[in-house]
Amino acid sequence: MERHLLLTMGGDGGESWNLRFVAGFFRRKEALRLTLFYVVPDAYASGPGEVILSDVQMRQGLEQLAKARRWAVEHGFASEHVETRAVPRQFGVVRDIVEEAHRGLYDAVVSGRRYLGWLEQTYTTSVSRGLLGEEIAFPLWVCHQPEPDLSGVLLCVDGSGENLRMADHVGFMLAAPGAEDHTVTLLHCRESGNGGGQHAVGVGAGDSPFSGEDAIDAAREAVLANGVDESRVRVLMLDTRACPDRAEKAEAILRVAEQDRFAVVAVGRRTALPDTLMRRMFGRSVSERLHDRVNRFSLWVSK
Repeated sequence: MERHLLLTMGGDGGESWNLRFVAGFFRRKEALRLTLFYVVPDAYASGPGEVILSDVQMRQGLEQLAKARRWAVEHGFASEHVETRAVPRQFGVVRDIVEEAHRGLYDAVVSGRRYLGWLEQTYTTSVSRGLLGEEIAFPLWVCHQPEPDLSGVLLCVDGSGENLRMADHVGFMLAAPGAEDHTVTLLHCRESGNGGGQHAVGVGAGDSPFSGEDAIDAAREAVLANGVDESRVRVLMLDTRACPDRAEKAEAILRVAEQDRFAVVAVGRRTALPDTLMRRMFGRSVSERLHDRVNRFSLWVSK
């Protein structure tokens, strides 16, 4: 079965980190289909069906997509499996991406994360962060500049419905031809001395319908159900003293990801609150904190 990915493209063509990540993560490309999607940012709609766009703007967008497509084919993707779409902005870049993703039923939306300084992170919203705040029914991948020797997926387990959807997605993607070299590590945080019992808590936020070993078993089953061999799945437990709150949970995940050099950190994400300045500064979720600190691995998020 093909895996169809929607890659959001900017103005950098083949330099796009999301395209480079996908090319490096999958050793073979025969099961992958790519749609390279570019929203022409200076276009606008004065009314329904009335889009104002210059020929120059669209031509520049198409040139960038052609450059990215050539790069993809040169790096192993089948020419017939790489398509391009340039559309004028109608509702805003983020909303236009969401509309396309829902309409096309893609297996994931893959976005590159442009580096932002601390003040920019606080006061502005990048495309990838904007997508995190949307009501979406698809997994989102946020990619930084990839490193070739990173491997495997760190799947953060909390037993929530969002987390189990991510576990299923991880299994589906890692069962694809070309992803056989990647393993899955189930990361769970439990109270000291509980042995994963009913008081264990996940590395995500909020209450979970599962606890302890049940959450781990459910995530493992979701991964294996896609055809991933059991030998590729392992479990890593953290003590809650290492991750007592959201900030510390994010730091604990980052430490594990960097120490073991994972290519991907995968999490579930609860429905987001409004994206306000106070929330960005003080009330960020684990997935948002990870997004702000992505500098090597890619972040996969499911709602």
